[in-house]
Order: sequence, then structure tokens, then C-alpha cells
Amino acid sequence: MGLKGLMLDMDGTLIHFQIDYSLARARAREILERYGYPPKFTEKNFVLEMVEIAGKFFQSSLNYSAEKIQMIKKKVDDSVAEIEREASFLARPLNGIEKMLEFAKKSELKLGIITLNTTSNALLSLKNAGLAPYFQSSDLIIGRDRTSRPKPHVAHAHTLLDRMKLAPSDVCLIGDHPSDIETANKVNSRSIAIISEKHPLKEFKTLHSAPQENPSPSIISILQSFIEE
Repeated sequence: MGLKGLMLDMDGTLIHFQIDYSLARARAREILERYGYPPKFTEKNFVLEMVEIAGKFFQSSLNYSAEKIQMIKKKVDDSVAEIEREASFLARPLNGIEKMLEFAKKSELKLGIITLNTTSNALLSLKNAGLAPYFQSSDLIIGRDRTSRPKPHVAHAHTLLDRMKLAPSDVCLIGDHPSDIETANKVNSRSIAIISEKHPLKEFKTLHSAPQENPSPSIISILQSFIEE
């Protein structure tokens, strides 16, 4: 079967986390509550989760039009994108991650990214982290704005796979969140978990992992075995 490409998460996989997620969630709650959603959400609710739940409430309980609901969702997305953009200027690569990217380049593996950031903010983060030269085509950077349903929904992965012109069996998905590996399992691709104190190995359903503090040696060894299959 071999290996022809990598689907990569970005935050926590290629670059260090810099986004103020607490602020992003607070901004989202504020906007949704301003338009009538009850103050039920907590710090534990993800932004995309809140938007989906509130959207259904606005439709079924408040009878908002589709246009109004879309307007509210855009206000949330724009607010979160602003926070992401600020964080992108602080983006720094994970320790030694360039070694893995160099290996992928020498091995002629196609590289693509699926991220919950917007595409423009992802590109800016890669530039500021010094990793942009490894990604020759911006078409293979798939932010939440380029997919109908973001990961762990399979639509996100398939959007990238279609653009890479590769099948799930041709790629390996690498990510630091259980939802990344969930995505890989749903599309039946190989996977490597980037493990950390926040997300230890027990949270991932995969046979392969690498430590976040220095992931490249382990990743390169695993990828080499995939290439030689």
C-alpha cells in the first residue's frame, strides 16, 4: 500500500497553542446570549458545539429565519477569527518538527492541513512559525471555512483528500486531539497521535503515537515503516 501523503492538524501538532480558547468561548457565549439563547453554556462547551446547539434553538424556539441564524453564526465566527489572528502572530513550531517535515519532503509525501482555524489564519500562523515553505499549495490548507462540516466529521478530511487526489489508505493523519484520530478512524486512514499531559495516550484509539515535547524521531520512524509496506 505504501504512503503518499500526510493530513496534519496544526495547533499542538505543528505549532504550539497560542489561541486564548477561554476568551473565544466567552465571546461566543456573549453573542449567542445577546440574540436570545439562555445562559446555559459553560467554559467546557466548544465554540462550534455552542453555535450548532444555539442555531437549532433559534430555529425551533425563537422561529428565527435562516438568514438571521446565519448572520448570528457569522458574528460568532468573525469574533473568534479575530482572536485566532492575534494568536497567529505568536505561532512557534513544536520542538524539532521541521525534521519531520523535511523527511516528508525528501520522501515526496504530499502535505495538507485540516484545522479548526480559518484558512487565512492558518496560513498566517504557518508563516510566522517559519513552516510555510513546507506547504507549497494553499489549496491544501483546509480551515473550517473550506468545509461543510469540520472535523471530526469526515467531510473535513474528504475535502482535503479530494484536493490531494489521494485515497484514505494513501495517507496518515497526525494530530494531538482525540477528535483528530477519530477523524482518521472514520475515513479509514492511518494515524499517529501526538500525546501530551493534556491528552495522554489512553485518550486515543490508534496504534501509533509520538511525544509532543519532541515528536519528530518517533513520527519519522513510524512513517518510514508505512512507506516500506
